[in-house]
Amino acid sequence: MACRPPRSAPRTNSVKLDAEAWDRIVSWIDLNVPDHGTWTEHVNGVRPVMQRRKEMFAKCANRTEDQEAIPPPSNKEPIQYVAPAPLAERKPQDLRVAGWPFDAAEWTLSNYQPQQDDWKNTSATTKQTDNMNTDTSNTNLSFAARIRDRVRLQVPALKLRLVCGLTAGLLGGNGSAGGETGTAPAPGRNAAAQNPAVVWESLPAIRTGVKIRSHTSKNAMNCTIMDWTNYTLQDGDGYEQAIVKGCAGMLVHSWFAWLSKPDGNLKLYLKDGITPAHDMPITDYFTAGKPPHLLWYNQDGCIWSAFPCLPFDSYFKAAITKRPDWYQYTLHLYREDRFSEGITPAALEVLKTRISAPGGAFPGAVPGNLTESRTLDLSASQAQVMFEAGQAGVIRSLRIAPPSAATGAMDSIHIRMTTDGAITADLPISMFFGGYQNIDMRNARGMPAGFDGKLLYCYFPMPFWKSLKIELVNKQNGPAQVACEVGWSDRNPYPEHSTGIFKVQFNDNVLVKAGDPDFANLDVAGAGTLVGCVSKLTGDIEGNFSIFTDGSNTPVIETTGGEDYFNHAYGIHPGIFNAFSGGLAGGTGYRFHILDYVPFLNSIKLTQDHAHGFTHDRDGTFLSAVYYYHTPQKFLVLTDSMDVGKPASEASHHYQVTGTEGKSRLQTDTASYEGNFNELITDEGRWTDKSSTFTIRINAGNDGVRLRKRINQMAYHQEVDVFVDGVRAGTWFEQGANYVLNYDHAPYQELVRTYFDQKKQEVPNWRNGTMPTKFRDTEFEIPAALTTGKQNLNIKMVTRNSLAVNPADEKLTNEYFYWIYSYAKAGSTP
Repeated sequence: MACRPPRSAPRTNSVKLDAEAWDRIVSWIDLNVPDHGTWTEHVNGVRPVMQRRKEMFAKCANRTEDQEAIPPPSNKEPIQYVAPAPLAERKPQDLRVAGWPFDAAEWTLSNYQPQQDDWKNTSATTKQTDNMNTDTSNTNLSFAARIRDRVRLQVPALKLRLVCGLTAGLLGGNGSAGGETGTAPAPGRNAAAQNPAVVWESLPAIRTGVKIRSHTSKNAMNCTIMDWTNYTLQDGDGYEQAIVKGCAGMLVHSWFAWLSKPDGNLKLYLKDGITPAHDMPITDYFTAGKPPHLLWYNQDGCIWSAFPCLPFDSYFKAAITKRPDWYQYTLHLYREDRFSEGITPAALEVLKTRISAPGGAFPGAVPGNLTESRTLDLSASQAQVMFEAGQAGVIRSLRIAPPSAATGAMDSIHIRMTTDGAITADLPISMFFGGYQNIDMRNARGMPAGFDGKLLYCYFPMPFWKSLKIELVNKQNGPAQVACEVGWSDRNPYPEHSTGIFKVQFNDNVLVKAGDPDFANLDVAGAGTLVGCVSKLTGDIEGNFSIFTDGSNTPVIETTGGEDYFNHAYGIHPGIFNAFSGGLAGGTGYRFHILDYVPFLNSIKLTQDHAHGFTHDRDGTFLSAVYYYHTPQKFLVLTDSMDVGKPASEASHHYQVTGTEGKSRLQTDTASYEGNFNELITDEGRWTDKSSTFTIRINAGNDGVRLRKRINQMAYHQEVDVFVDGVRAGTWFEQGANYVLNYDHAPYQELVRTYFDQKKQEVPNWRNGTMPTKFRDTEFEIPAALTTGKQNLNIKMVTRNSLAVNPADEKLTNEYFYWIYSYAKAGSTP
C-alpha cells in the first residue's frame, strides 16, 4: 500500500530516517491499515467494485443494507466531553519465578530438553554393565525428573515476560539519527548466554558474539631470551601489563611465573582507569578461596594460574607495582555487549567444586537417556563397532576400561569416529582420552577427558544429525579385549546450521625441518571452537604456541615458551594437573580450553615452534591431538578490502585524510609481523593526528561488521573514535606489543649480547631506535544496529591519542590496510 502525505502537506527532500524509524513505518504498513474507511471515498473507478460488492452481499448473505453508506451525524450540537470514572487501583502482580535465577542445570534442561521423551530414565534397548556404571548419571537423571515440572511450567512464562520486555525496549527506542554526536543504540545483554564451563551442553554452539585475546610478556622480536620482565607502559600504577578500552568482556585466565620473589600489588580495573576494582598483594591474588579468584592453581610458590571469571563493562587494565617476570592475561571480548557470559557467584561456587577434584565426574546436567555397553574382542588388525546409530542424536559420555593386553595397547588401539558420513577422529585411545603415547595415563585428569583410575572417560558433547559410528581398530600384532560404554541421547536439540561437529586432529609424528615455518597442529577454514590440545614440546621448552583466528596475522593467544601454554613453567611437570591443564610426561602436557574456549568464525590455526634453546629453528617431530568443534560454513565473510596509500584503492573507497601539516604523512615501511618466519612486507600507510574517511562495501543481510586494520606498532596505544554514517560506533583501541624489554637484568645481559653477536646484529632496543618496525593487525566491531540492511557504510576515523617509540609520533595513529568482514545473521546460512 502506498503511503503519501496529504496534498496540502509541504514536500521536502531533507527528511532522513534512521533504521528504527524505517522499522516503525514498515511495521505500520504490515498491519494493513486502510487509507480510507469505505470504497466511496476512493477515486479512479472503484464504483463498479462497490456495486459488485452490494450484489454479492445480497446474493450470498441475503443482506440488503448498504455497507458503504456514511450516516449523517444524529446530533449537530457540539459533543460535550464526559470524563470517565477513575479506575480502581491495581496492585502489581508478583511476576517472580520460583527458584529464579535458575542454576546451570535447570537452565540447561529447559533449553536442551524440549521433548517429553527426552526425560526418559530408562529404555527397553538400554543395556547396563554393573562395573561400568557410576552414580553421576543416576544422580543427574533423578535431578532432571525432580525439576521437570517446575521448569516446564515456569520457563514459558518467564520467556513471555522476557519477550515483552525486549519488545518494549525496541519500540521505545534509544538510538540517534543525528550527526557525529549521536551514538549507536545499545542492545540488551543476552541473559541466556553462559560459559560452557557452567552450561556444559552449550559447548558445541557456534558463538558469533565472543572473541578471545591475550596479553603477555612476550616481546615483539619473538626472541625467547628477551621474553622476561616486559610491559607496555610504566606510570603511577606501576607496570602496565594489559589494557582494553571500548568493549565489554571477562578476564577468563591469568598466568604468572616468577624467577625472583613474587612481590608488589596487582591492580585490576574493571570499569574505568580511575579506581581499581581489586588492589591486593600478588600473593593474595592467587590464594585459594579469597575473592576474586576462586578458581586458582599454585605450584611450588612460583608458577601460578587462575581462571578468574571477572567481567568488565568497557574498560580493563592490569598493572603491578613491582616489575613482573613472565605473565599472560586472556580475555573474552563480547560483541555489542549483548553476549555477556558473566558468571554468577552461585554458579562460580558450583564450578569451583566441580573442578577442584578433576578426574571422572560428569560435568554436565543432561546425561544420555540411553546407555549401550559391550565388550569387544579384537583380533590383530581388526576393527569392530563400538557404537552405531542411523538417526540424529548426541553422545554424552564415552567410557572404556583399559585394554586387557600388554603395555602399550592404548597406543596401538585406535578409536575412529564417522559423523554424518565423514571421519572426524582416528587416533590412539590414549590420546583421544586426553593422554599421550608411552605415558602414565594416571596423569591425564582433565575435566572433559582423562583416566579416573579405573576407566578412560570423555564427556565432550558430540551431536550428530544423520548417523554416527564409533569403531575400535586394533593396530597391534596380538588380540585385545576392551569393555566400552556409550551414554547418548536419541534426540538432537542442537540446530545444525549453528553447531559444530566434534573433531580431533591427530598429527602422527610429523617431521619439520629447520628453516620451515612453525608447525601447524591445526589449520582449518570454517567456524567453530578450539577446546583442547595434547602435545609435546619439540626440541626445547621454549617452543612457543600461537593461535590465529579468522585470517588475522596477529595471534589471539601467544606464549613466552611452550610450557606456559600448559600453565607450567621451567618445563612441564608430570603428575601436576588440574581440570584444564596438566603435565603428562617430561615435556608433554594437556590443555583444555573450556572457561577460556577459543571461538573462530572464519578460520583457525594453532602453531608451535620447533625450538632449541633460544634459536626457534631446529628439526622437530610433532605428535599431537587437537580437540575442536567445526563446521565448514563461515560466519564471518570478507566483503571488501582497502589498501591505504594505493591511489586506485583509495579512489574506489572515496578515501580522504586530514591532519596537521608536518605531521600527517604517507609513509612506506618494509617490515614483518611478529613471528619466526613471517616474510617482509612493503606497504604504504598514512599517519595523522586528525581524521580519515572512506566508504566500504558490506552484505545487506549482515548481523554486524568487523573491521581489521594493519598498523605500524611503533605507535602503540593507538586510540580512535569510529563513526558510521555519522553515528559514533565506539572507541577503537590497540595496546600493541611490549616495548620495554629486558636490558637491566645482569643474569641475562650476557646471554642477549652473545645471541645477537652470533647473528652479527646489534641488540634491538626501542630506546636507541634499533628496534625494527613490526606490523600488527587490530580489530573493531561495528554493531548490527548501524549495519543491518545496508550495502555500504561511510566510515570516519578520528584520532584521539597514541604513544610512540619516536616521541615526535605521539598522538598520531596510522593505517596501512583494511579488511572488512560481514557477520552472517543467526539462523541463516552463511
